[in-house]
Amino acid sequence: MANTQLCFYILSLILLCHCEDEDRCRKILAKVEDCRRKGFKVKGVEDCPVIAPKSMTCQRESLCQRAVKNAVKDCGYTCGEKDGAFRGVVADNENKTIYIITPTYNRPTQLAELTIMAQSLKDVSNVIWLVVEQWKHTEKVSQFLSKISTPHLHLTSFDRVKEGNLCNGLRNEVLDFMRRYDYQYRDGVIHFANLDRVYATQAFEEMRKVEHVGIWPTERSWEQFECQPFKFYPNKDGIKYPIDVGSIGFSSNALLDSELTFDPAVSDVEGVSRMVAGLVKSKDELEIVSCDGRFVWKLPFFSVKADHGKEEEKETESD
Repeated sequence: MANTQLCFYILSLILLCHCEDEDRCRKILAKVEDCRRKGFKVKGVEDCPVIAPKSMTCQRESLCQRAVKNAVKDCGYTCGEKDGAFRGVVADNENKTIYIITPTYNRPTQLAELTIMAQSLKDVSNVIWLVVEQWKHTEKVSQFLSKISTPHLHLTSFDRVKEGNLCNGLRNEVLDFMRRYDYQYRDGVIHFANLDRVYATQAFEEMRKVEHVGIWPTERSWEQFECQPFKFYPNKDGIKYPIDVGSIGFSSNALLDSELTFDPAVSDVEGVSRMVAGLVKSKDELEIVSCDGRFVWKLPFFSVKADHGKEEEKETESD
């Protein structure tokens, strides 16, 4: 409670000292105080991380504007009467925030893949791209992200992910981060975007339709389904929900409120299947966002090696 009160008084001081419209700020402070009285935690603008257009930083510019944004984000909510939960206001389905989680690691095609994904996201509104590296913030990825306009966070596992399916391990790092700061990631849709998937802009608009767990096709992927009647194509591994990682979106509330994680010992598809099994009781609870929409393609990248004047194409390991 002491920390909560400290945050509240710091926020009060910033608002009153830096805002021109004092009456507006006092109303926001009243909201903050109401949340504090009901036992909810209130974070001041000095608390990192803060989502900024270019990076995850706490800036001293426009303190009033940033304070107002955080006060509204943290306290512009309704309080659940039944379970005392901190519930967000009903989200606008047409403009839900999409959280794109992309694991990446050093490889020859890394920047090319990131560039294609960045181009896909460039004109998408209300999207946050969470890029996670395996070991540390590499200079080339940091420089690349500093030049894009899409709001993003650049994360790393600090070498905690060393073996098994690296992408599954890195996805867990991002989920752990989002759960620590889950008040910033409510009422949106989470999608795990591998860098060997190519997206049309329409894909992200379709994702906003997801209410709990939604699926759509990925072209050139063996994991497919039919709609009439709804059934998955058979798979030799006996996976219950054989869904391509590029073909699924999760309610951020449902996924972050759970304790589900990806198993680094299994494939992407098996990891997705287990995640789905933890959120639905049967395939009938899955939301079919599209049956035949062509807006996601699985397109593994190739590295080209010169060998005595001949070019040899070798498929790179999928992200």
